[in-house]
Amino acid sequence: MAIFKKGINGAFSGTIGSTVGSSWREINYMRSLPKPSKKPATPAQLAQRAKFALAVSFLQPMKWILNLGFKDKQRGSNTGYNRGLQLFITQAVTGDYPDYGIDFEKVSVSQGNMDKLVGLTLASDAPNTLSLGWMDLSEESIEPDEVKGSYYDDQVFVLLYNRTEQLFTTNRTAIRQDEALQLELPAIFAGHEFHVWTFVRHRERTRQSISQYAGMVVLAGAEEEPEF
Repeated sequence: MAIFKKGINGAFSGTIGSTVGSSWREINYMRSLPKPSKKPATPAQLAQRAKFALAVSFLQPMKWILNLGFKDKQRGSNTGYNRGLQLFITQAVTGDYPDYGIDFEKVSVSQGNMDKLVGLTLASDAPNTLSLGWMDLSEESIEPDEVKGSYYDDQVFVLLYNRTEQLFTTNRTAIRQDEALQLELPAIFAGHEFHVWTFVRHRERTRQSISQYAGMVVLAGAEEEPEF
């Protein structure tokens, strides 16, 4: 692959013969078309492809979340989605080929140097409601430019995965000092399995914490009235 600067006619995009021109993250490059291999894939290659396919199918719907959660200037040209993909393949895939599964506790959706939540709990004690709790150990900053690990008004980002429906939803309404969040979900989700992750974003949205797996819970439903 070769990187080039725009010439008199600018960068080109597309395929010319065996050469492909494109751009990515404001970098223009050229590369040759890959030559198809006639060799059969090895067991290790098949296993890696299966892991990659599982990672893409699970993470693709929350691509924008990973780009937000892994927002880091030190990451260079690597995207947050790519970083999340790498961590998923190396940490969250369980089992043996071809029967791979997901260790939800080891799924990472953010990284950073903000303080994470302390005493994080998850429950569904009321019908159609998920309840999160934590402790606020932050102190209000006196100096505006003071760099700290936590502030009372940091945003709490919550990611919910309805495994039954394979559906992702998010919530960003809580801050650290709230110490609790109750989410009312549609009644049709009663009995569904939910996995929940959280991370904290700086009050000015400039930094974030490492993500935390809050746990798995089955959404409680309304008690049925006895028939007489």
